Amino acid sequence: MSFTLPGLLPWRFRIVLIGQQIVLEASAEGQQLSTFLEPGGSRIQCGYDLIDAPQCALIN
Repeated sequence: MSFTLPGLLPWRFRIVLIGQQIVLEASAEGQQLSTFLEPGGSRIQCGYDLIDAPQCALIN
């Protein structure tokens, strides 16, 4: 599932299931960020929080 959030273009978000963990990934212009999403948590709020305070940066 891929989506965007108002005010955060060009960031694209997607939800990934890894085992029993729900991960929210964000990517834009070669940058990739990710964070765990709590079950029942808001993917929208988590997306804004991820961009404001990244927890994990994936470096290629």
